[in-house]
Amino acid sequence: MASEEPEHLHPSTPEEAKELFDKIKQSKPVRNGNFLGEEKEKFYVAISPNEVYELSPLAYYVWLLCDGEHTLSEIADRMSKELSISVEEVVEPLILALDGLSHVNLVIMKPSIEEKK
Repeated sequence: MASEEPEHLHPSTPEEAKELFDKIKQSKPVRNGNFLGEEKEKFYVAISPNEVYELSPLAYYVWLLCDGEHTLSEIADRMSKELSISVEEVVEPLILALDGLSHVNLVIMKPSIEEKK
């Protein structure tokens, strides 16, 4: 069965990141894996005993926010408030982090009802 949902996000420019954000902002991303620990600002998350990933502070922060309850738009708003920067400044790093996390299945992008139409 073919899926309409892209396997990965793949933004290559800030404009593409913004366009992609606008398209999927009602999605509720869900984190996958278990936090193992932190060492020298590197965060370790495992999907299985044989599949462990080292995350940057940004990737780990985004991973934590992907609880499946909040939309991407809500996550961007929260990041904007917590980091004291505009939502526009949050979009590109958020989308890039989600691209990397979804690429290794640490985040699953669940489409919203609106995106399924």
